[in-house]
Amino acid sequence: MGVRFLQALLKSVISEQGPVGFPFDLQGVRARLNQPAGLFYRTNGPAASVRGFNHLNFGPGADHPICHRETRRAGTKYDRIELHGNYLQLKSRDWQPSVFRHVIGDVMRLALLLLLPLGLWADTVTLTDGTFLHGKIERIAGGFMEVVVPKLSTAIQRIPITSVESFNTDSAVILSGGGTVQRGMASAAAQRAASTGGPETIPFDARLELWRDADARPADILNARKWTMLADLDLSGRSGVTEGSGISIGFLAKGITPQDTIIGSVRATEAKSGNQTSANDLHVNLSYETNPTGVVFWYVRTDTGYDKARMVDLLSVNAGGIGLRLFTDASGKWDARLGLAHRYENYSIVGQPSLSTPSADLGLILHRELGWAALDSSISIVPSFSDSANYYIRHESSLNIMRREGPLSLKIGLSNDFRGHPLPAQVSLDTAYFARIVYALK
Repeated sequence: MGVRFLQALLKSVISEQGPVGFPFDLQGVRARLNQPAGLFYRTNGPAASVRGFNHLNFGPGADHPICHRETRRAGTKYDRIELHGNYLQLKSRDWQPSVFRHVIGDVMRLALLLLLPLGLWADTVTLTDGTFLHGKIERIAGGFMEVVVPKLSTAIQRIPITSVESFNTDSAVILSGGGTVQRGMASAAAQRAASTGGPETIPFDARLELWRDADARPADILNARKWTMLADLDLSGRSGVTEGSGISIGFLAKGITPQDTIIGSVRATEAKSGNQTSANDLHVNLSYETNPTGVVFWYVRTDTGYDKARMVDLLSVNAGGIGLRLFTDASGKWDARLGLAHRYENYSIVGQPSLSTPSADLGLILHRELGWAALDSSISIVPSFSDSANYYIRHESSLNIMRREGPLSLKIGLSNDFRGHPLPAQVSLDTAYFARIVYALK
């Protein structure tokens, strides 16, 4: 709790005896109030001096007798409240009930003002580019800071500590640099981290660890996979087989370790226009990728399902290759993929042979935190090696808005499904625009 903050509070609420004079000295305050030279307050009466005792005067007056040898007499009025050790005493030679009521009222107002802001404070992080984040630091480990910023997202933001200029926590955390473990409020600046729980400072580098649960030290759970699960329901309008509207239901699970990321998702869509089906499809996706230490990573993925409106009983794209992290910072990333794939489609059209062709796999994936929203966009292109004009494209872009500290948010977006060589009974492009309610399960 800062000295200036307490000074301002006391100055604003303790005014029964007239204008308030300073200084207000909190420099000696320690973990307990009964530390020597800990705390005193003096008003605009004649100068009072406190040495060696915790002495709190809420008004000019003579010094308490037990402090007499340590202090000089001050003032001509004797109404005051004094703090000795961990208790308060009201002392007065001219006792008046109104004075008591004023003093007790001041103390109660002070206590409320001190306690109310506690729920409003939060950890702060300043990035090297000047960005200021206000939220909760969950942990620091392996050269990364994990922080939740409610105004950005309920999801954990993973920031390289090389992008962090400074930080402060508003509550006790556990801090270590691989040696001594300290518990207290933590801060970092000028490439050093410190805790109120000990005098030692720690280099602000990849060895730094910060965590909250005593049984969950990052070094002990470093390789544990952290899962995020989302369920959603959307209303959509479509143009493709016919103009229509419908709904879709989806589920996504994402598991992350420092080494890799696994993502699994499923989406079912049903849309009608009168008695005609505009969309009736299912996509089950599973992907695995390594987390790049530099620019290059590798991945494998599969997209399996059906598209009844286009008379595709079974579709499958299985691919793998290398990825390139084109750009990354504290607000997002931009990845490119280049790999080999196999595309298979089986049709419900009588006499139509199945499609089975080796293909390339090209893709771009963008995620960006905008403050008021999160932008996600992905596109995959699967061109056949036997006929480059026969390609399959899937695209989706969305803005995640109306995010709060709770589990609900809203996505608005657009998706496209395009075939370069549609069959005679198929349309080449199926477009959907949607409003999607998302619930974060974990």
